[in-house]
Order: sequence, then structure tokens, then C-alpha cells
Amino acid sequence: MTILKSARMTVAALLGTAMLAGPAFAQTTIRLAHHLPESSEQHVAALRLKELVEERSGGELQMEILPGGQLGGQREIIEGVQLGTIEMGFGESGLYSNYVPAFGILTLPYLYTGPEHWAAVVDGDIGQTMASQLEDATGLVIANWMLSGYRDTYTTDRVIETPADFADLKIRVPESPVFIETFKALSAQPTPIPAPEIYTALQSNVVQAMEGTPEAGFTQRIYEVTKHLNKTRHILFDGSFVTSRMFLDGLSEENQKILLESAAQVADEQREAHLGREKDWFTKLAETGIEIHEVDPEPFREALTPLQDTFAEKAGATDALAQIRELGGE
Repeated sequence: MTILKSARMTVAALLGTAMLAGPAFAQTTIRLAHHLPESSEQHVAALRLKELVEERSGGELQMEILPGGQLGGQREIIEGVQLGTIEMGFGESGLYSNYVPAFGILTLPYLYTGPEHWAAVVDGDIGQTMASQLEDATGLVIANWMLSGYRDTYTTDRVIETPADFADLKIRVPESPVFIETFKALSAQPTPIPAPEIYTALQSNVVQAMEGTPEAGFTQRIYEVTKHLNKTRHILFDGSFVTSRMFLDGLSEENQKILLESAAQVADEQREAHLGREKDWFTKLAETGIEIHEVDPEPFREALTPLQDTFAEKAGATDALAQIRELGGE
């Protein structure tokens, strides 16, 4: 067999293999990082997004989910998304307020009449305007709005019944201006600590309290290092999958559409399931032996309503606050 004939046979064989394998395409891997455990509602949503995106893109888009703070705390993850070292992350309005102060009003204490009121705000003109301001300022693109739920107060040494019970209490809060100001207004000592360090901070008495959802209380085993769960329900919190304009512009229009529409569907499914999941978290917490206390919200609402006006004025968002109140029937 001549060298030329052998070469032709090799080329034919390679072409035949390629035809059998089907048309080639470039794969893009989307890494989605978050700071929460694999048992969290947000991780379930991330896995669902992975399922939808990979199926709808025919494999062109692949997703890798990185939970549990593998790439840092929430702030570090969002900074990574902004810089382009991570494709997607899990953020929330309190964190975005570090870039666009007006975002802070979306997590003001006792602002919403319920989840329906919250949804009308984030899905409407207010939420769209805030998202556009964030993209203009940072290049970050909010892919959806998820309901993280009401936040309560976990304490090691006291029961919270009235605003006065917060006096001088060292409480862990997220790295967010609205949380810091909320607990300062209650005469507490708010202490920003990254999420992966909360358990140790409570265990070593660096702080004597934390605030968060029942999901966080259970999945992060806060019941092991606190004695009381006080249902202050002080903030109705959002969450969102966030990417960057820089990353999106590197995708085809079709794949951009697949990613964003899939994220919107995931948010719809997550919201629908949230209240049932919240009830399950409270049941699980009760089984741990932590003492759960009902709290009358009215004294807290009265004490913190002035903060809404002050915060909105500082953030240049008085008109948005008035619109939110109007949507709630005030």
C-alpha cells in the first residue's frame, strides 16, 4: 500500500467517524457559585436551572454548581461575577445596595404586607428600574427574583419579646447597610460576619445572636449554638441568580434567551414551593429542641417605620418607597 493511499484511507476514516458523531459545536460551561449548603432551597433552584439550561441548549451550555462557599462568601462571589472570574452567583438586594444604594429599600424592615405585595414590587417597574441601575453601575445582570422569605432572630441567652430586648445585643448581620441600620435602630450591636463563619462566631460568643430564615437556621445548624428562635419576621427577603453583561454578550442570542428564560421559570417554581418549604423548616427546627417564640410584630413595626423614611431619603429613593407603600394599599 502506498503512503498516499494510506493517508487517503486515514482521512476517510476520520471523516466517517465525524459524520457518525454528528455535528460539532462549542460547549460553554457556566459556573454558578453560592454560599449556601446543598440542602438549601437556593441549591435546589440552581440544580433545576442546570437541568433546564442543558436540556434546552442541546448540551451547548453546561452548568457546574459550586455550593457552600467554595469560591468565597457571598460578597466575594458577586465580585467574581462582576470581574468575569465566575459566570453566575447568588445575590440579594441587601448586597446590591453596596453598589446602588436605592436597592436597600427593597429589604427595609416591615415594608411588605406579604409575599404578593413583594412580588408586585420586584416584578413591576420598581424591580426593573433597580435591575437596570445595577447593570449600568456594575455590569451585573439580575437573571431572576426568588423569594428567600421572612427572617427571624436566633439568640443564645435571651428571648426577644419587645424592641427593648435588642438593647446591646451583639447580632450577626449580612454585609448590608439596611441590616446594619435596622439593628442599630433597635439599639443592638450589628456585626457583619461572612456566612461561612456564623456558626463559629455564635459558638465562641463573638456574637450572641443572628438573624435569618428558618431554612438557614436548620441547614447551617444554628440550633446547635443558640437556644431561642424568636419569630420577629422583620424582613421579607429576596434572592437572585446574577450574571454579567460581559458574559451574556459572549453567548449567542439563542443561548442568552435560554439562560434567562430558564432562570425566570426556576424563580416561578421556587416561589410557588416556598411557603410549604418554610413550614417544613419550622417543623424540623422544632424537632431539634430549640425554643420557638411567637412575637407580636406591631411594636417592632412602629419602632422601625421611621427608619424606612430615613433610609430612603439617604438612598435617594423616596419616590420608590412611596410607590411600594401604594402597592401595599397604604
